[in-house]
Amino acid sequence: MKERKVKTFINARIYDYDKYIENGFISFDEKIISIGDMQDFKETQVEVIDLKNQMVIPSFISGHTHLYSSFARGMANEFNPQNFLEILEQLWWKLDNFLDKKMIHFSALVGAIDQLKHGTTTLIDHHASKVISGSLEQIKSALNDKLNLRSVLAFETSDRFLISEAISENSDFIKNNQSEFISGLFGAHASLSLSDQSLKMISRNLNGAGIHIHVAESLMDEEDSLKKYNLRVVERLEKFNLLNEKSLLVHCTHINDKEMDIIKKYGCRVAVNVTSNLNNAVGITNIKKMLNKGIKVISGNDGLIQSQPMEYLNIYYLSHLKTLSPTNFSLDDILTIINNTYEYANLMLKTNLGKFKVGAEADFLVTDYQNFTPITKENIFSHLFFGVYPGFRAKDVFVSGKQVIENYQLINDYDSLYKEAKSQAQKLWDIVEKEGGKIEFNY
Repeated sequence: MKERKVKTFINARIYDYDKYIENGFISFDEKIISIGDMQDFKETQVEVIDLKNQMVIPSFISGHTHLYSSFARGMANEFNPQNFLEILEQLWWKLDNFLDKKMIHFSALVGAIDQLKHGTTTLIDHHASKVISGSLEQIKSALNDKLNLRSVLAFETSDRFLISEAISENSDFIKNNQSEFISGLFGAHASLSLSDQSLKMISRNLNGAGIHIHVAESLMDEEDSLKKYNLRVVERLEKFNLLNEKSLLVHCTHINDKEMDIIKKYGCRVAVNVTSNLNNAVGITNIKKMLNKGIKVISGNDGLIQSQPMEYLNIYYLSHLKTLSPTNFSLDDILTIINNTYEYANLMLKTNLGKFKVGAEADFLVTDYQNFTPITKENIFSHLFFGVYPGFRAKDVFVSGKQVIENYQLINDYDSLYKEAKSQAQKLWDIVEKEGGKIEFNY
């Protein structure tokens, strides 16, 4: 029988975006064993860690990311796009065209470490590469085996790739991976790179899984769908029976009210990535309207910014700009998105992430925030949002009770892995520079 290595935090501020304990304790191994006020704490023989008034919150979840994009950082490449499609053609489609399995593994590894340093311990990744078969296993090996992180993985099926192989990669991975640490979605790139025949093939092989697809990230996606099929993007997905409560529709920057109603009808989730949308100049998603319609909006980072707290900040401020009001989008709306993100991860992994209750997974982080105004249960999230989130880095991080960051430092030494990652990135850059100009995109 496995020995339980129980730890107990004492004298901690404990907050899970719902309940707040000003001075409490929390005992845990892989899961939370007990939790409460310090006045109810009884001395035990287990390891006791005095947090001395530091704050414990659930670790973050990235609701949509592209870990392979980590190898684009610093890459010098001819880049002068005039629209969103040219951004794909001049950068991302060149990059993913030359990834091999080793590059996939190491880009996932260092990309995930970057997010881990900012307190993210569960990642919903959307992968693309010319190498299809076995690509998701490379990401799983990096995230789950080497870093002890949780993940939900998908491969971007697209007419750019061999459709049958992409479908098999998704189907096989979903079938063979379901635990508290790993799960799969059926990946698809976007409407503009998927024919009716391809969507039909995906639909035939879905078998109750959720799709993970970019939707109307730019207006070009909607224009392409209307021109070719006389349907808006979400209407196309509905036509081919691709929508259900597990379906993850990413961006939704340019969907209309009818499409929102369809999303609500099927209980799909919408993953917004506002910082990336700003970077690509594609627009600001009307998050407030979706929330008002009862759509479950979650937050990702699109592989651009590795900090989920930064994404939450940008959602808040950009939604003020979108609604032309400093008050129409509130901190309660951010709380809703945060809780929706935990809820979706729990749906996919069959976990209890994001809540401090007995039996929930011990995935949390410690921050040494020093408040200079009073904290109460009524204003605790305001302190977190305006005081902790800006410039956030995690002091201590635990996943399933195992510490992975201590005092801002990774527990394990990854120097050799970083060295190899640099070598693989340089190899990729050299190939892109030499061969990238010869690629023709037909879709």
